Amino acid sequence: MATTIKQKKSTSKATSSKPTKASLTDKQYLARILFTREKLEQKLIAEKVGVSEKTIGKWVNENNWHSVRNRLLIGKEEVLNSFYEQLAEINEFIRSKPEGERYGDSKVSDTQVKLTAAIRNMETELAIADLVESGMRFIKYIQRVGTIDQVKETEELWNSFLMENFKK
Repeated sequence: MATTIKQKKSTSKATSSKPTKASLTDKQYLARILFTREKLEQKLIAEKVGVSEKTIGKWVNENNWHSVRNRLLIGKEEVLNSFYEQLAEINEFIRSKPEGERYGDSKVSDTQVKLTAAIRNMETELAIADLVESGMRFIKYIQRVGTIDQVKETEELWNSFLMENFKK
């Protein structure tokens, strides 16, 4: 009987010291940001997040963080500038035609429409993403320094603000 009790105690200790799924998810999220956006080394990330370097390596490989990091190297401004430059080239091509023929054929016009739509979508999506990220950061700040009532009020106001602005 004494052996059984001892085994139960050691089992419960092992279970209680293991991180919860939510805390691992939070750690993985933070690690992803530190790896992809901050471009920190895996060893440093492991120290900051509180997991092993092997775990960070596993997350990097399983979730293809190297690819995400590389995509983030091309900033949104660069992509938008490239789209605008392409539109400018198309417009210059059309302007270079003789008078009376200064219009795009169906292929050129289709490209103009697609580039314009891509620019509009990208600017809108980036603006929304930046807005939401800023709001989330502010709410987390209020969670750290404010009262529960302040957090609730801020979240309610923020949600109302988002809903009102996204309806437009």
